[in-house]
Formats: sequence, C-alpha cells, structure tokens
Amino acid sequence: MPKMKKGKKYSFAKTKTKGREGKDSLVDNVREAVDDYDHCYVFDFQHFRQSKMKEVRTIFKDSRFFAGSNKVMQVALGRTSEDSYADNIYKLSPFLRGHCGLFFTNRNKKEIKDFFKNYASPEYARMNDIAESTITLDKGPLDAMQFPVPMDPYLRKLGLNTEIVRGVIHLLRDTHLCEEGKPITAEGSRLLKLLDHKLVGFKLTLTAHWSKDTGTARRIKSTEE
Repeated sequence: MPKMKKGKKYSFAKTKTKGREGKDSLVDNVREAVDDYDHCYVFDFQHFRQSKMKEVRTIFKDSRFFAGSNKVMQVALGRTSEDSYADNIYKLSPFLRGHCGLFFTNRNKKEIKDFFKNYASPEYARMNDIAESTITLDKGPLDAMQFPVPMDPYLRKLGLNTEIVRGVIHLLRDTHLCEEGKPITAEGSRLLKLLDHKLVGFKLTLTAHWSKDTGTARRIKSTEE
C-alpha cells in the first residue's frame, strides 16, 4: 500500500488572506480525497455547463470532483517524487493543464471508462464558441408559429433584415448565423437558440489515472475511453 504523506503542509503565504485560505482548503480537500479513494482521474472538459456538471456529480454522489486552480491541485498532489503526497500521484500533475479537473472514486475502472466514453450532452452554443459548421437562415418567409409578428423588432435587434408581408415576417436576404471555424457572436448564439440548434456538446474526457493499490499513474489514450 502506498505511503500517504499526511504530515506535509503547504501554505500560500504570499497571497491575500481570503485567497490563501481558499487555496489551502483546496489542497487539504484534494489530499483528503487521496486518502479516502482508491482511484484518481484527471479529466478535461469541453463547453462546461454548471447544470450538466451537477447532473454528473449526482450520478457519482459517492465520489468527488475538483475543478479549481490547476497550480493549486498540482501542489496538493505534488510536482516531484520528493513532494508527492502519495506514491507516484505527482505524475498526474503534468496533465493538469487548461480546462480540467480531478475525479476521485472507488468505483471500478470499467464502469468509469464506459460512462465517460458515452456521456455527452448537446448544448446551445454561447458567444465566442467556435462554430463547427456554417448555419444559414434562408431569405423568405419565416415560420409564423416560431416567429410571430411581435418578434420582428427583436429579430431586427439581433441583426436580421426583415419586413412584414401579409402578417408574416420575411427575411430579406440569406443570413449566416455562424460560420465554420469562426467565433459565434452574441446575436448569433441567441438566434441559434431560437431555432433550437444545439451546436456544441458538454463532454468530459479522461486523460490520466492513478491507482492507490499499485501506486502507479499513467496516461489514458483516447482509444481507451
């Protein structure tokens, strides 16, 4: 069984009191999870949505998720073999880059990998999300049920060139709501939502795993998920 270095403390003395306390608390909580759980995973996330993350936490209410400061989580795990909180868990630290977090659990590896491989939730794009395809609204009459006449001022505010013909809103020219490879505008994101286009997906991807029983850490290849 790997040895836990429970006596080692770390203090962020150069930060303001409130910030220091928050960082010290994160270090303590992560290390407590190392003590309590058999497995630790690093995961990346795309198009984060708090409501969806809450759903995942509910599914794994017997486990723990952390998505705080990457540097602070690295401190909690350790960055070298000398300051590693548990045998080889420091080897997870290089994976804590960008949009990511830590997941601690006692559930078996197959169950975890199957869940993360299959879990994805389509979501409405937000401003500055990169469009994966081009969506164009063709000129001509808009669906009267979806876009009743009272919506015309709002559609104009969102940049659509419209007119009302015989009680129906008409679009006067083809309009790109988003273009592949380019950031989606605030107006484009609102129009896409009105049209019920869910262009992005909330997704969690496992990138590394540490086992308490063996004291080993390794990268998880995308083909393993």
